[in-house]
Formats: sequence, C-alpha cells, structure tokens
Amino acid sequence: MIKRISFNSRVYFLLVVLLCISQLSLHAQEKDFATWANIGVEYKVKPAFAVSGGLEWRTKDDLSKTDRWGLNIGGAYTLLPFLKVGAGYELHYRNRGEAGWKFRQRYYFDGTLSTRLKDIKLSLRERFQHTFEKSNNEYRLRSQFKVAYDVPNCILEPYASVEMYNGLNAGDRFDVKRMRYRGGITLPLSDHWKADIFYCRQWEQKEQKNIFGLTCNYSF
Repeated sequence: MIKRISFNSRVYFLLVVLLCISQLSLHAQEKDFATWANIGVEYKVKPAFAVSGGLEWRTKDDLSKTDRWGLNIGGAYTLLPFLKVGAGYELHYRNRGEAGWKFRQRYYFDGTLSTRLKDIKLSLRERFQHTFEKSNNEYRLRSQFKVAYDVPNCILEPYASVEMYNGLNAGDRFDVKRMRYRGGITLPLSDHWKADIFYCRQWEQKEQKNIFGLTCNYSF
C-alpha cells in the first residue's frame, strides 16, 4: 500500500526539483534576455478530442528586437487516462538580422504519459518535429519531463520541467542540441481563461538565453 505523502514532503519534493533545475541552468553563461508571449484558443470537439490554435511573439537581444512571430494549429486525443497523442503545424516569420525576415514551417507528432501521486502531477512527453525552410531541413526529438503541484485549496499550480532536444539529422548521432529548464505558475483567470507565467533558461552550444514568458489560453 502506498503511504500518504505529507504536505511538507510534497512541498520539499517540488522545491528540490526546482533547485536542481536552477543549479543545472547556472552552468551556462548568461548572454541574452528574451520574452515569449502567447495567446491561444482550445475547442473540445469531444471529451477526449480537442483542437487548438495560437499566436506567438518572441523578442531577442535583451528585449530590443522582435525575434519571431508564430502561428500554430493542432489537435490532441486522449487514448487512455494516462496517454495522450497530438499533432500540429507551425508557421514562423523570423528576424534573421542582415538576411531580413524569413518564413519557415514545422510539423510535429507527440505522445504524453501522465500520472498523479496525490497532489503531485508527473508527465513525460516525447515529440518528433520537422522544421524546414527552402532546402534546409531540421529533425528533432524533444523529450520533456514535467512535475506540477496541485496546491490544496489554492488556484495556483506551480510546476517545473526539463526538456532535451536531440538531433536526428544525418551525422547528428543523437546529439543534444538544446536544453530548456523551466519553472512557472498556472492560474485560472475565469471559467474559460487560464494564464501561465514562467521563466525558462535555454542552453545551446553557441547561445544561452534567459526567457520570461506569459501564455493565455481560452478554452470552450
């Protein structure tokens, strides 16, 4: 029989996860500050099936320039109580500096395993994505582990996640191309609106970023 986890133990567990993520992220040199802003909508066609869409805006170079605009559409289906699958398409309009603004496209497929231990939510998502721009093709496998704490008698839900990007192009040898360490809080604003406020530390071989973001979703 699984013993009940005490309130203090749950809080301690979440703090340890957040501390480990922050310590790992500090090994990368700080170089840039950026913001991500998203607004999205989700429609539940059926209890197990939902379609979604959204608009994204990102900045770069210490908030001084727009990095990209993004448009996305997708869908997700709950196969089992612990398994969800999804697919989507994204269109990015990116600021490439001296090269000007360029379009690129992406599609993806993913699967998410999730479980719950009392007030602790755990999930593991695996996503394959193909990003292409003219003759350039980029294949990635994104692995994300997330832990969230459903605070009793509180609308706030803090969470932390670690995401790893593995290269799948010829010659990559499953190399890690990017790491993201993220912590944030989700909160309902009304019966239909939900907000996500977060900080993300992104590591790449040539660039590191500190990212502050806000996501607002409307569901019906």
